[in-house]
Amino acid sequence: MKKDEAYRYIKNLIIQGKWHPEKSINVTELGDYLNMSRTPIHRALSQLAEEGYLDIIPQVGVFVKRPDPKEVLERVYVCANLDALMTEEAARLMNKEDLAYLEKLLQTMDNPHLSPEDYAALNIKFHKTIYHASGYSYTIKLAKQLWDYLNYLGTPELLFISDRRKRSQVEHWLIYYALKDKNSKLAKELVELHMRRVADVIDEVITKSKQAVSS
Repeated sequence: MKKDEAYRYIKNLIIQGKWHPEKSINVTELGDYLNMSRTPIHRALSQLAEEGYLDIIPQVGVFVKRPDPKEVLERVYVCANLDALMTEEAARLMNKEDLAYLEKLLQTMDNPHLSPEDYAALNIKFHKTIYHASGYSYTIKLAKQLWDYLNYLGTPELLFISDRRKRSQVEHWLIYYALKDKNSKLAKELVELHMRRVADVIDEVITKSKQAVSS
């Protein structure tokens, strides 16, 4: 669909940092470049606004949104609750093949020479395996949107460096063993704590960005 094509194009420009916060988006130029009418572009812009990437101001224009700390933290906590919900269910349903795959991922993630980007990619695979084991299709879709947004704000270099990465890996192993033991309650609690740490990092990033803008 043309709307999906426009959505991916605009979102990639924002995530890759080619469009900075508060940049004005020219819908006519977008339509000319993508060779499509304004309707699919407006639909794509509306979806991206709902996901937190854009501000649409009637009679004024469309702008790349500067993250609001309160809203971002709210999204982190929603994501934490979704992750915890899916992990609790996955602990009951996860099969031997999924557990073996998680263990293999974690063994690869133990390599201290992995780049932050490679570690982040494996981290996403770890969580996605748990998501799919839960069988919650709608929740998976919603969690993916939130994770995309949070990864956009918290770069791998900030989330997975030095002590933060070591702590992240310890938490992953603890989650794995709780899943292996089918301890739903413990797995859920561990994921909640894991996501709280992510919230702290992203909060720090936004605070520093806000201070830089003020100065």
